[in-house]
Amino acid sequence: MQIDSYFTQQTDVKSIILEHLDNAETTVFVAVAWFTDTTLFKKLLELQDKGIRVEVIITNHEFNHNSYNDYGKIDENGGYFSMIGNDIKLMHMKFCIIDFNTVISGSANWSKKAFSTNNEEVTIVIDNLQRANEFVTEFKRLKEISSKIDDAKEPLTLQEIYKHFKLIKAFLDIGEANKMQPYIYKLEDHPDIASIVELLKTADYDKAVDEMNAFEKERTILVDITAIEKQQLLNQINLISFQLESLEIKKADVERILEQFNHRYILELNPLISKILQLKRKIYKKLERFGFIDENFKNVDEAFHQTNEDYAREKEINIPDLNETDTRSIKELYREASKYCHPDSLKCVIEDKDEASVAFTALTEAYKSNDIELVRSIHDDLTSKNPSSNISSENELEKLSLRFESLKEKYKRLKNELEIILCSDEYISIIAINDWDLYFKDQKEKLLEEYLSLEKEYTKDE
Repeated sequence: MQIDSYFTQQTDVKSIILEHLDNAETTVFVAVAWFTDTTLFKKLLELQDKGIRVEVIITNHEFNHNSYNDYGKIDENGGYFSMIGNDIKLMHMKFCIIDFNTVISGSANWSKKAFSTNNEEVTIVIDNLQRANEFVTEFKRLKEISSKIDDAKEPLTLQEIYKHFKLIKAFLDIGEANKMQPYIYKLEDHPDIASIVELLKTADYDKAVDEMNAFEKERTILVDITAIEKQQLLNQINLISFQLESLEIKKADVERILEQFNHRYILELNPLISKILQLKRKIYKKLERFGFIDENFKNVDEAFHQTNEDYAREKEINIPDLNETDTRSIKELYREASKYCHPDSLKCVIEDKDEASVAFTALTEAYKSNDIELVRSIHDDLTSKNPSSNISSENELEKLSLRFESLKEKYKRLKNELEIILCSDEYISIIAINDWDLYFKDQKEKLLEEYLSLEKEYTKDE
């Protein structure tokens, strides 16, 4: 368990809250009296764009009504938003629950004044399930007071209850009790399993598992839902596997652009950059002899050596130019071959996941290097084999459930990695260049002009 306390006049508490929100994976519940801070509100909308469930309850007060925040967007994006109380009877709660595991509470509203003018106290508690459950219970109470129906929380079918039971038991088996909290939350509104939910909340897991098994046994008379659940999970795994493959291909395309641009940049411009740095070294030494220190020419040795090392390294790498037909062909070959060697693909023909990862990496590197013959060779080899179809052997629902959860985590991580690259200044700058030939021609002219200017200015008296 981790407990940290902060005061808004001593620490940038809002940045700390934003950092915790950035780490959210499944759910964020917010209950604050006044929520007028636009930065925190925009962060919640960003989380919704990433598929995170966001629920917000605030006071029905003029401060919130006059806010710049468009609270209706929370509902529009599939979340839950409600105002409770009134100007006379205020709701004074100030807390946030992230992933049923992190609780942020204290005296601070989510307002500009709370984080800039007032001296408010904020406590953040992580990995204390009892505290998290207490705040979740309070949040549910506030939702009940609001009388607003949560459209996303429909009554669970018996099949869905069984599914949540199996996931909870699977997480208990691998010692990941904190990851089962979202499923406990979904079970809370079913009166027939209230005792099971209470046992899970109080960490009496052995007894909870016994009661779950008894519940399933009593209600699974002449009904075998295993095959149905298995097929549903297989469909979900199939879908997310396809999404993973698509993300991997997109990431490879983006990295290919970056690597090929940087390769050409170094080969075409580094020789001139090196000449400029070498001249700057001479100029600095000359000025130093006369007792002058010019910061423009100081500490260029390291840059000079690094530039030359980069050039020598890239010169050893051969990335051939491809015509339009070959460029289109290598992309098609790569996309097709990826299906048969990506370790998470249902069409993968390599049974061992480690071997599949090695093959996929080799294919991707060949694609990035424009090695069309190697890509074609790998493609032909893969398409001549039969799929391993190892997923059909995973007939235990717990294993399928864990695999699905693992794929979801991998998808989320890969999506975040791709978003970081796509939003980077480097990528945005490169894709803005319409004609690489013209760009490098222009850059060479500018570097040459800089070199001649330096040479003329600092060597005229030699």
